[in-house]
Amino acid sequence: MELETVVGVTVRPEAAGDVKRIKAINDAAFGSSAEARIVDAVRGTDHWIEGGSLVAETADGDLVGHLLLSRGDLVSPDGTVRPIWVLGPVAVLPEIQRRGVGAALMRAAIEVARHEHQPLICLVGQAGYYPRFGFERARPIGIEPPGPWPDENWMALRLPGWTPVLRGAVRYPPAFGEE
Repeated sequence: MELETVVGVTVRPEAAGDVKRIKAINDAAFGSSAEARIVDAVRGTDHWIEGGSLVAETADGDLVGHLLLSRGDLVSPDGTVRPIWVLGPVAVLPEIQRRGVGAALMRAAIEVARHEHQPLICLVGQAGYYPRFGFERARPIGIEPPGPWPDENWMALRLPGWTPVLRGAVRYPPAFGEE
């Protein structure tokens, strides 16, 4: 898969030496350590997707953004459990937000999912941001959130492998806690 260079950054998979910098990016972007703890708790579990933890790196080698794709479950009405991917957190250092770094991370994550033939990516996020990447409200296509989240914030992206039989409730990795 080809790396993407946009707004002076290259998006690439997380490397072993990136862990502390990823934590710092998430802490700065969210103003707390909750999201960094989620990333750390998913790392090394069966919910971890190899190549699904992406960083945005400047030409100088500074990390300025991070995005995590992880494995969740889609539990169909008949009880069948199918693995799916969930997206989040997405973090960009506050001083460079709104410059395309988050968009570069999003496009790269979607490309990873397409390359891996995933049918669906789910997320909870800002209703005004994610639709530009093809995300739509998830409930109307039969995808229920793991908690009482507002319809406008619970979204899914249907990828080429999606079919209408993919319906049910999403279960996030345990690292996300009770949503």
